[in-house]
Amino acid sequence: MKTLMLCDRKSICFHSRDLRALSEKAVESADADVTVFTLNGDELAPCVGCYGCWIKTPGLCSVKGDVANSLSARFIQADTVILLSEICYGGYSYDMKSFLDRFIPNILPYFEIYKGQMHHKKRYECMPSMITIGYGDFCTDEAQIFKELCCRNALNIRPRNQYALTIQGPDDTEAVMHELYTVLLGESRSKGVQ
Repeated sequence: MKTLMLCDRKSICFHSRDLRALSEKAVESADADVTVFTLNGDELAPCVGCYGCWIKTPGLCSVKGDVANSLSARFIQADTVILLSEICYGGYSYDMKSFLDRFIPNILPYFEIYKGQMHHKKRYECMPSMITIGYGDFCTDEAQIFKELCCRNALNIRPRNQYALTIQGPDDTEAVMHELYTVLLGESRSKGVQ
């Protein structure tokens, strides 16, 4: 099972723990092939709202010179994508949000009713499953807002399956890594991977 893991820069040192390395180990324990990429929001140009990705270069961002298009291609080709992001006021970290803002080429500009709501149509028939792991020193309300945000983003991206996990302090780390491992095993079984 091909897994893409996108991490923010702070994930390498959360309460002296390297969440990126621990997540990678959990993925490898579930016998998945993993590609890890650490995002740097300073190196990703912002979306300029030109809609060229819908009109001029369908499926590709018109802004060139950074890794957004190549990461989007890897995202689409993966079986599972893991997003590892610090929770900032209930939202994604700067690094993660910088990438997700540039993800719009992967949906169509047309609309349809999906689950009783108006959403963009899918560009691709099958999107990978998404596992988002939010971490940080946050309150319960922020964790709930983050999980709701992940769910709302999934309505637009429409992954095969969507999971949102949170790590609130170093004591949660081991349990969440085990949950990640369990989710990945379930994903590989659903894909028929032995």
